[in-house]
Amino acid sequence: MRKTRNSNIELLRIISMLFITLHHFSLWAQGGRSDYLIAHNNLWSAFWSLFYLPLGDIGVYVFVMITGFYLGTRDISINRSIKKTLKVYAEVYFYSILFLVLAINWQSPVKPNKLWQSLMPVTFNQYWFVSGYVILMLLIPFINRSIQNLTKKQFGYLLVIMSTICGIFPLVDNNIASESVGLGILLTAYLFGAFVSKFIHRNWWNFLIGFVLFTINTVVIYIIMYYQIQLTRDRFTNIYTGIFALLAAFGLFLIFINLKPGFHVLFNQVARHMFSVYLITQNVFVLKVLWRNFYFRELNNLVQVNINGLGVVLLIMLACYLIDIVRSLIFKLVSLIKISTEK
Repeated sequence: MRKTRNSNIELLRIISMLFITLHHFSLWAQGGRSDYLIAHNNLWSAFWSLFYLPLGDIGVYVFVMITGFYLGTRDISINRSIKKTLKVYAEVYFYSILFLVLAINWQSPVKPNKLWQSLMPVTFNQYWFVSGYVILMLLIPFINRSIQNLTKKQFGYLLVIMSTICGIFPLVDNNIASESVGLGILLTAYLFGAFVSKFIHRNWWNFLIGFVLFTINTVVIYIIMYYQIQLTRDRFTNIYTGIFALLAAFGLFLIFINLKPGFHVLFNQVARHMFSVYLITQNVFVLKVLWRNFYFRELNNLVQVNINGLGVVLLIMLACYLIDIVRSLIFKLVSLIKISTEK
């Protein structure tokens, strides 16, 4: 049990959310630009307009690996799992209802599908990642019991199986075990995190392995992404998901795990609120309204567009962090009121 969380890992949590949000910048803010460029056969420019797209799934997998690292080797009871799940769900529900109320006041009428997604965000899959993550949290007591006695060799064999059926199969449209952004790949990422926690010790060699894995797989993703855009004339490629993103994420995770452990209160404090960045920016009432403001129509220099996008994303993350501090204070106040009424 880690009483004080390693700030290297908490910094990585922040970076993972940065990757996810940059992905959404390319997908939602620059998607229209890339479609226009593809339609006019400017495929190299279209590639650059989607520059951050491959980072999203790397960020998702890293985020779940961190959960596996902290929880994967612990004996988590069913009651504790439920409490952790409810804690996550309470945060999800807070933002779902908050933006539903704001939408009712700003929009008329609210579409039925968005209404149900807000009232039951996991059941109606308002956020695919949240739905998968909540289910994963509920399964953790059983997953941990299943892997606690595995040897390193047995665990490695399990990772090979899971990486194949959840990381390679979806790339060839075989979704028998998982879609490329489904529960199966989240479970696989969780197991990678648990494997690191259980068997990987900090040394220079593991740092080097991580660097090589991250570099090679990220380069492969970008190369194949470019040629897929060339061949398919479509920005909706799937090469940045699955096994390549999983191995790139694992490499990045190894890099940070093998840095000298330290404690920085700022990193740990900010990391606690990073989940809110996803919940706010991907809310059904926020997503399109937010990202349409950052098309940067007046800019033709795509390097400058991406630099501006990075700046915008950092500001969005800061704003979400500040909003979530308020949410956290509200939760604490409600908890104190509940305690006082029970006495």
